[in-house]
Amino acid sequence: MPDVEMPGPPDQDKYWYVSHTPQGLVHPVDRLIRAASEWEPCEGRIIGTFDFGRLSGSCGPAPALAEVPPQSSDPVDIAAAVLDILNLSEYRRGPAEHLDGIRDRLLPQIAERITAGQPVRVVIPSFPGRPYNPITHQRVAPDLGEAFAFALLHRISRHVADVHRPGIQFVICLDGTVYNPFYGYTNEADHQYPVDLQRFICELDAQDAITIIDLQDLIDRRQEEFLELRREIRGELREDWGKEDYKFRDDLVKTMKMGTNTVALNAAAVYLIKYPDPEQDVAELVTRMRAAVGGRARHTAFEYMAFLATIRRMKLIESAFPDAIRGTVHPKPGQYSPYIASKSTEIAPWHGVAVLRTDRSIDTVYESEIFAETRKYTAVYLRGDYTPFYYEEKEAAAGVSDEG
Repeated sequence: MPDVEMPGPPDQDKYWYVSHTPQGLVHPVDRLIRAASEWEPCEGRIIGTFDFGRLSGSCGPAPALAEVPPQSSDPVDIAAAVLDILNLSEYRRGPAEHLDGIRDRLLPQIAERITAGQPVRVVIPSFPGRPYNPITHQRVAPDLGEAFAFALLHRISRHVADVHRPGIQFVICLDGTVYNPFYGYTNEADHQYPVDLQRFICELDAQDAITIIDLQDLIDRRQEEFLELRREIRGELREDWGKEDYKFRDDLVKTMKMGTNTVALNAAAVYLIKYPDPEQDVAELVTRMRAAVGGRARHTAFEYMAFLATIRRMKLIESAFPDAIRGTVHPKPGQYSPYIASKSTEIAPWHGVAVLRTDRSIDTVYESEIFAETRKYTAVYLRGDYTPFYYEEKEAAAGVSDEG
């Protein structure tokens, strides 16, 4: 890939590429309290196996192009047809301009892979893992949401195969190992996650379309360079972070509160509620808890920002995959963002739990939403699992209001 720095969106922070998605919290605290006082666990059922073949079929047929690509043997014409398929609204999150803006740069490199008879590659850092979080999910193993994400990517690859038989190879750079240290999690706790993801890929028969690697492995190849540059960038960031009115920092810290490990405070909150001490000032304790969360989230946000700025300046991913399209789960200029969830879903699969809706669509929600209204769902377990593989919305509850 040519050594070109893509311009950022106008009127945004110079670190605009530091991807983060503000949490769309609905704060179901009142409903959770009501549910706790009248607690009924979800009904459940156990299934022996899951039909991954049917999951692939649930993605629907490939959408049609507005114009049928020409039947040409010219690799550049085929490359153009590949980009047209990738940029279909059914496959692409964000505006079409994000990919169209680098079209002229991508065409020759895609044409080279087509000439060589190789799949067109899209490399995406994502799938960081699922550490336990009482708001988002109890399950630490991947669930139906991750499997559905792979099915959607596989559908794109199969569609591209109509114009270029090898299709698309999505290279997923698992980024949990590099994030865990500053989020506050133990890497060894995630050792099974990539194994289970690979099992999903095999069950979907998508081995040619999806490959997983660990982003940490790319860093290890250039470890000294990474450490030296990160020290330099940390110094640069401290200048900006010292500003009182730095909105980008404040927004990032707010986002990082969700993922930062607060297991000690989770336990403290339970002690506070279940075993109150009349001699303690509850308001003062809550203030200290909030300060602890804020401090940890600030640390997470700073290290996260330093990490992304470092690998961007190193061109870490682009150097490792010079002939690949740079992908992302956060739509931004100069990168390709495919759907890895239903269009109506706002949460990444690993940030919540999968819900099979009454119309058979697959959604992802925070599990706290399930806890607030357990009567609306059935928890579906794979035999041998301790937590639900997905939740099923009950037919009778589809139109029931909170007060119904």
